[in-house]
Amino acid sequence: MKLTSMTISLLSLIAGCTSATVIPSFDYASTTLGVYNSGLLNVGQLFVWDTKANTLTRLDEVPFPSHPSNKSIPTTLIASKISSVSFNVGLDATVKASASAAIKDNVSIEVQNGSREEYGSTITLISNEIVRKRNAGEDVDRAWLLKPAAQPGSALAYVLVRGIVISDKAQLVARNSVGGKLQLEVPGKNGATETIDLSKESLASCAGSKSPCFLSFQVLRAYINERGNYDFEPMRGVSNTQIGDLLKTL
Repeated sequence: MKLTSMTISLLSLIAGCTSATVIPSFDYASTTLGVYNSGLLNVGQLFVWDTKANTLTRLDEVPFPSHPSNKSIPTTLIASKISSVSFNVGLDATVKASASAAIKDNVSIEVQNGSREEYGSTITLISNEIVRKRNAGEDVDRAWLLKPAAQPGSALAYVLVRGIVISDKAQLVARNSVGGKLQLEVPGKNGATETIDLSKESLASCAGSKSPCFLSFQVLRAYINERGNYDFEPMRGVSNTQIGDLLKTL
């Protein structure tokens, strides 16, 4: 069954003892469409990631072309396998794990009039911006930590927003609804049953014409190329969940 994100209420038919309601937050949640853009980031936004300290620092927006390299035809898209969801402070770890699994298995986001926009030649775009900043008298080397990032074995990497899913509207969709209502139940402590309540999640970043709903990323390592200039190469194996968790710390 489907309900709009503004009206969703996840209720439960509870037998026995009841614990406090579980309230999830979708801030920078990871999905099959990318990371939910709760911070309304733009394509071209650049971050430096200290992989040792696991911290993320926001840098500048790299200017991107006005039109993407690839754009899909607007249609209905489904963001499933939702993870990296946050919960009430102090929530029991076992309950949190059960709630996370229930959301991942049963809840998805239906994006209406959704379109993927991806940009190519991103390394060239970053390099061009370095040159532009230097010519403008800006100390981009210091501001972007380029020298330490380009050292062999450096713990610093760069995270770039390289693509976006735009939409006009989004709604939550849940499987296994009970009694005509959207319901999820998860085991609580001491035999209790927990209620997962999504009624406060508005998915505001997906509402409105061509809203920047989901983000895709490119992670890059810096190095010095044969011409003695800063260059970049992709860093493989970084998941959307990792990036989403980093973005939550900003």
